[in-house]
Amino acid sequence: MEDVLIIGNHKFKSRLILGTGKFSSAEILRKTIEASETEMVTVALRRVDLNNPSDNLLGALDLSKIIFLPNTSGAQNASEAVRIARMAKATNFTDWVKLEITPAHKYLLPDGEETLKAASILVKEGFKVMPYINADPVLAKKLEEIGCVSVMPLGSCIGSNQGLKT
Repeated sequence: MEDVLIIGNHKFKSRLILGTGKFSSAEILRKTIEASETEMVTVALRRVDLNNPSDNLLGALDLSKIIFLPNTSGAQNASEAVRIARMAKATNFTDWVKLEITPAHKYLLPDGEETLKAASILVKEGFKVMPYINADPVLAKKLEEIGCVSVMPLGSCIGSNQGLKT
């Protein structure tokens, strides 16, 4: 029996979703993607120029081998997150989005109400939404019911290097 992770209707051999925020160069990122065999890479849209094919980060991504998962990092409410997601989809790179709404930049904790509101809009627009949420099973169920392809519960604060704490 093949061990696969199914998100939406896509089958993944790897369970690793690689973040791109801490890489010092596109070459190191490219080598890491190759060595890790990840099939999904998340990118903060505020860090790349989606209209510039020679953007160093985008050049490191072989979109025939991986899912490009733009995230809405930096969004403080639903309307900002929806705007960022729509910008990504308009480039025709992807219809996937990691929905991140963190009103307090100091703590980077997700806002459940705003996340549910944005997810409802984005799912209706055909996005494959993967929301970042607190470890809240009630919210997770609501997000599943509206059509999110998965949820990404907080294990510990972003950037804390603490691993799973919740």
